[in-house]
Amino acid sequence: MNNEKHSRVLIVDDMIVNRQILSALLESNGVTSDMASSGKECIELCEKNSYDLILLDHRMPEPDGVDTLMQLKDIFEAQNRSVPVVCHTTEDGRNNINLYKAAGFADVLIKPIEPKRLSEILMRYLPEGTLADEEKKIEEARINEEISKLPEWMKDIDGINLHSAIEHCETAEDYIAALRIFVDSIEKKSAEIERFVIEDNLKMYTLRVHSLKNMSRLVGAELLANISSDLENAGKQGDIDIISKYNHLLLDKYRAFLSVKSFLGKEGAEKNDTIPDTSKNLPEISELKMLDAYSAIKDFVICYDADSIRMVLESLKGYSLSYADMEKIDSLSAALSTLEWERLRAIMCI
Repeated sequence: MNNEKHSRVLIVDDMIVNRQILSALLESNGVTSDMASSGKECIELCEKNSYDLILLDHRMPEPDGVDTLMQLKDIFEAQNRSVPVVCHTTEDGRNNINLYKAAGFADVLIKPIEPKRLSEILMRYLPEGTLADEEKKIEEARINEEISKLPEWMKDIDGINLHSAIEHCETAEDYIAALRIFVDSIEKKSAEIERFVIEDNLKMYTLRVHSLKNMSRLVGAELLANISSDLENAGKQGDIDIISKYNHLLLDKYRAFLSVKSFLGKEGAEKNDTIPDTSKNLPEISELKMLDAYSAIKDFVICYDADSIRMVLESLKGYSLSYADMEKIDSLSAALSTLEWERLRAIMCI
């Protein structure tokens, strides 16, 4: 890979061996790198330097990867720049890829990092690089194959870019799960957005449209994501006039997806008729995976991101949990159903 403009990448990981491995792999691709051992150091470097890409470890001492990402977004917004941040995490994080993307990461690398996969990331996100023609064809074929697995009605949803959705969700199965969560939350979340405008509650309004922006991008609702992004910026700047003028457009576009709900219900019924109940034979969840799930839930509680919390809780349904974990998950689900944020914070000891 030839990078004539000498792209600059920041590696963030609390383990020196991981930083050294990534640095060597980047060097073999002709890419210059700096290294940071913590989220705090990463933030300090990004305030002083310009990077084309950031490789950010998810599991670090405070601030962790998600908290660091949130602060980086504020820095880049102030700099009027858009810098892709790629999460790198352990094998146990593979089942949470959609969660990381929903949180705002551009992509995910699984450790131990494969050189070919890293090269693909560099070609996709560095300004001078694009996927090679052959790799583009392979990726396009994979995306088209996943799209072909979707029900026919799902290919005709107005306002959804399926190519973008599969790029974010990776598989047709994961996309359907994400779309179901997105649609099921429309009535409650749109009512909240409407209420926060009436109450002049800019903080909660901004947090809600931020969450909507991420979920919209995840399911390929690109126009809705763009409107949400603009109104999120308006909320951060305290621009009530823009919010008052365009919030109805956001809600109209959002509520238009309610028409999908009845189709998803039929899809679920068909699956229930053909798939046997295997709930008594679920695999046991590893301690590390459970800790990773709790860490993600904690991050999303802090951000008031109900949809992403639901995604974590949904992912846990495929595992056999201990009695203590089942009780905790039941408590979280009950609090989430009524959006009792103080109770959620108490359960997660925030």
